Amino acid sequence: MKRFEIAVKNGVVLTMDQEMRALNPGSIGISEGEIKYVGKEEIMGEEEIDARGCVVMPGLVNCHTHSPMTLFRNAFEDQPLEKWLKEYVWPVEAMLKPEHVRAGAMLAAAEMALAGVTCFNDMYFFMDEVAKAAVEVGIRGVLSEGLVELFSDKTSEEVLKKGVRFAEEYHGWKGMIWAALGPHAEYSCSLEFLSRIREEADRLGVGIHIHLAEVKPPVDEFVRKHGKTPIKALDEIGFLKKDVLIAHAIYLNDDDLNILKRWDVAIAYNPVSNMKLASGAARVDEMMKLGIRVGLGTDGPGSNNTLDLLQDVKIASLLQKLRYMDPSSLPAERAVRMMSRGGAEALNLDHLIGSIELGKRADIVVLDTRKARYLPLRDPYTAITYCSSGSDVRDVIVDGKIIVRNGKLQTVDLDIVVNEFEKAVADLFQ
Repeated sequence: MKRFEIAVKNGVVLTMDQEMRALNPGSIGISEGEIKYVGKEEIMGEEEIDARGCVVMPGLVNCHTHSPMTLFRNAFEDQPLEKWLKEYVWPVEAMLKPEHVRAGAMLAAAEMALAGVTCFNDMYFFMDEVAKAAVEVGIRGVLSEGLVELFSDKTSEEVLKKGVRFAEEYHGWKGMIWAALGPHAEYSCSLEFLSRIREEADRLGVGIHIHLAEVKPPVDEFVRKHGKTPIKALDEIGFLKKDVLIAHAIYLNDDDLNILKRWDVAIAYNPVSNMKLASGAARVDEMMKLGIRVGLGTDGPGSNNTLDLLQDVKIASLLQKLRYMDPSSLPAERAVRMMSRGGAEALNLDHLIGSIELGKRADIVVLDTRKARYLPLRDPYTAITYCSSGSDVRDVIVDGKIIVRNGKLQTVDLDIVVNEFEKAVADLFQ
């Protein structure tokens, strides 16, 4: 009998490979952080996870968030985006210190790990603290320093230097962190600044993470000023490439979609935040049918208010059905793929993670589907999409290490994390 460092046995295994195989029951053998066996044979492990009655799937990928905004959770509610940012969020963010961001990022990383998120794409400030928090908890991150040019009292080069410095120091850090450059949005960065971002991303060999076409008024203002859509303008300055991930992308016309397809630009779909802020509904079903890479994001916990992708995937599917008035839009299997392998593809990490295949890094989630609301478990994709919650996550493996076992974090003391977080909130909002 084959023996591995970790053996996951007896579960319904959703591989998310090219054939979308589902093994029932299936076994996964893990050694040296890598998936060494996937199949139906009986295997052994130095440590064994019995997944009987559970669904086993690749780790979830949160394609867009601002994780330290746990600090803002349940604070500035029921406001439109522009007012929410300018009148509430930005004034408090001006007071942020590294220790605040560390506390917010630690709680966020713990929350994501417990909900099955093994990799997240993040944009914020003091990102070295976010990187350290992610690695301490044991999850992966694609991280970018948020670069706001037009509302800053610093020069464009000073703003850019901060993002470049982070990328130079943390890209590839500990094999768990990748860097990107994070220009905030089309309404907070000039086209000249975005051209400089493109140059530096090419030089550094990192990607770009940007909010774009999230709400209608800034897009309309951009068109009035430039005579073209933001996507068309970015196309003309050579900004768009496969390494660009656009968060939101709600207000796009048909030409914009074709440009994104031509350049193989990826999209992060954030349905809960977009609904809560009444921003709109992205044309995700059309994007996916065109072959545009789309991953699922929560956005920040200030505008969601959780980092729970399993809770959001139902809304992701339902919003598309309502947008198109078509119940076949974003079906369950495609929705589950979007938040796992689809997210890895959107971040250009699918050569490492996103599926349960030989040679991939072992990022795996075990969902307890013996709970009453899952039964009968006729189709696992349907059950995950319409019945699941992050509280159903039982075990999580990242890079071949068990970081959650039986619903308990194994890497950090959650009580200490919560205590430090509460101190940071009290200091920031005193």
